[in-house]
Amino acid sequence: MAISAKRLLHGAIWTTGVYFVSVALRFGSNVILSRLVMPEVFGALLIIGTLRNGIELISDVGIGQNIVHNSKGEELRFRDTAWTIQLIRGFLLSSLMFVLAAPLGQLYSLPSSAIQLSAVVLLLGGGTSVSIYMLQRQLQFVKLNLFDLMVEFVNVGLVIALALYSPTIWSLLAANILAMGVRTLASYFLPYGRAWFAWQASYAREIMSFGKWIFLSSLLSFLCASFDKLYLGHAVPLAVLGVYGIARTIADLPSVLVGRLSHSLIFPVVSSRRGQEMGVLRAEMRPLRLRLLLAFAACIGFVVSVSDFAVWLVYDPRYQDAGWILPVLLLGVWCSLLCTISEYSLLGLGRPVYGAAGNMTKLLFMVVAIPLGLQFYGIAGAVLMITASELCRYFPILIGQYRERIAFFRQDLATTALLVLFILMFSFVRYEAGYGTAFDGALEAFRS
Repeated sequence: MAISAKRLLHGAIWTTGVYFVSVALRFGSNVILSRLVMPEVFGALLIIGTLRNGIELISDVGIGQNIVHNSKGEELRFRDTAWTIQLIRGFLLSSLMFVLAAPLGQLYSLPSSAIQLSAVVLLLGGGTSVSIYMLQRQLQFVKLNLFDLMVEFVNVGLVIALALYSPTIWSLLAANILAMGVRTLASYFLPYGRAWFAWQASYAREIMSFGKWIFLSSLLSFLCASFDKLYLGHAVPLAVLGVYGIARTIADLPSVLVGRLSHSLIFPVVSSRRGQEMGVLRAEMRPLRLRLLLAFAACIGFVVSVSDFAVWLVYDPRYQDAGWILPVLLLGVWCSLLCTISEYSLLGLGRPVYGAAGNMTKLLFMVVAIPLGLQFYGIAGAVLMITASELCRYFPILIGQYRERIAFFRQDLATTALLVLFILMFSFVRYEAGYGTAFDGALEAFRS
């Protein structure tokens, strides 16, 4: 059965549209919070959120990926077994974070009670219904995206309201807990929301067998995405980390969108066609993939060229250094997009090992390069090494694509050349208008 371009376009429009609304909400919230709380609070929240995500991923067995990928995913007992595993995991992880709060707080000079409070998010998240994954499996884009949008509205509303009441780390942590509680409760009102305790050993073994590679890939993915924040959180002042966190949050927006599109569209579609001849699947995916990359090349090329302006216009003087960090980080985002699309294609074929290999290569580079960059060129050197690390992730995934006969290397090369052309063109227009380039601040930071 051929991939329905119309259905995928419909899903992509819904996913992208809802994501842009979410981005507008989060960006507006971020700007408001930057005027209410100090940069040190942003830095502390960044570290606590990173630690929580890390603890969550140390036992990720891919509950959602199993329900989408497994042929038994629609069986009630399979879903209930998956939900039971998820519930137990949430309890264990929240307990682990509670116990580790004291040494982690001492390491990052944070109150251990703040880390313990954040552990409640893991407990509530473990109770979420697996209905969300069923909607993804059945490609019910509208319901899935409207649910995500509702959760985003609630989260932003709670964060702003509690920050206005008390602009401290405690109010922002309380908002995160309340938002997760609303998300968990609302998930039971979706189709297939019913869940109950069940345990079938054969299903549990299948989940764990597929999940072992998901675990490794997720853990490495977390370490790659968070090593910079964890290392800088220990090596630079919290105020500097808060400024870097603003730039990093904005730079991650395209990656999050592509991750959402890949997770909700590419992964379930490829999973449903695992038995199809690779040449046919590659021919069907090529034009869809090309349209997606062309759109992102144009957008990222423009945003790279003007991103420093956006920071300087929107944020107050305490966050101005984020203006030169952002365009440098965005260069690495392009390579991240290529990797994410390819990784989810391989995951749909049941080959998560290549994503794990790519993240391992990236992590090894970061562990060596970021401290060296910080030592010789300060924060500017560290930012450059973070950007360069994405290229290390690309090649192991490319090898996996060739082995599975689903490679698009020439397409990646052509669209990358187009991205460079867009950046040069937009930068030339800006330079001729007398505003320099987006990289002037970065060059000055290297010299200083």
